[in-house]
Amino acid sequence: MNDMKKTGIELFGLICIILELVLLFFLFSFFVSPVSGGIGNPNTTVITHLTVGEVYPEILNVSVNYDAETITLSPNTTVSVYCIGLIRDYNGESNLSTLTGRFFHSSSTYDSGEDNNTHYRNNSCNISFVTEDWGVPDDEYHALGNCTFEVQYYATPGVWNCTLWVNDSTNFNDSNSDGINVSELLALHVPDTINYGVVNATDMSGENITNVTNVGNVMFNLSFLGYAVSQGDGLAMNCTLGGIKNISIEHEKFNLTESNPGVLTLDGTDGIYENLTTATLVRQFNLDRRTNDDLNDVLNSTYWRIYVPTGVAGSCQGNIIFGAVQSGES
Repeated sequence: MNDMKKTGIELFGLICIILELVLLFFLFSFFVSPVSGGIGNPNTTVITHLTVGEVYPEILNVSVNYDAETITLSPNTTVSVYCIGLIRDYNGESNLSTLTGRFFHSSSTYDSGEDNNTHYRNNSCNISFVTEDWGVPDDEYHALGNCTFEVQYYATPGVWNCTLWVNDSTNFNDSNSDGINVSELLALHVPDTINYGVVNATDMSGENITNVTNVGNVMFNLSFLGYAVSQGDGLAMNCTLGGIKNISIEHEKFNLTESNPGVLTLDGTDGIYENLTTATLVRQFNLDRRTNDDLNDVLNSTYWRIYVPTGVAGSCQGNIIFGAVQSGES
């Protein structure tokens, strides 16, 4: 009896397993099985074709002043800065239409307005189809762009950026840039002569006003020293006639802050003017660089007098060396 009961249980378990398998089959038959495998055989190859129409021009690189590291400005004038870009256009170099350039200080931006201190523009740069000197094939796909900028002597020193922008006949465009440093320029301009006119013996000359102009791009103070024939001779002027023929250096005097017109005696200049010396004198002047593109207003006046002692006659001549010393230095 126990054997029959055991056999019935086993048969019932087998039937349950079969039913589960049938249910699983029907359940998963509703899902699409992924297809895998290689290329069918037989097979054939279909060749595809495409013709590329307009492509973007490319400015491959930009060089400022032929890869120079620094631009050295020139006092009271401009220097030419050349930004040259190597351009490639696979639609042909003749497809290039416009090249423009911007040269600007790090304190400015590409879109800033023109300013001789910080920003220069050239909207009609030159495109040349000859590239053989730039290490690329002189073919129909390469060109050289050149944007030239006339940079003023008072341009702000520091890091500058030259950005070139090229456009083609379908208004596709590209840009690229290069950086360079503009050096500090410490320079001044003074007249060639200071003429005191005719001065009688034992008289103090009238006041001479001599303007000093900043023709560089940094603020400066002034230095002075005087001599008659050779530096260190202790003289302000040497004269053609007279018993001593020399005017001592302390008789030539200056003031850097204010004018004192009118007649003065030698004693009357004390505390108003400072004596020139044969040693270098550095005095605060704080003459800033030019910032006005329309008006050069960066000049200050200096005021001079000389006393004529007895013992000199004829015509006299001397020398004053004016020097620019950057503010903060001595």
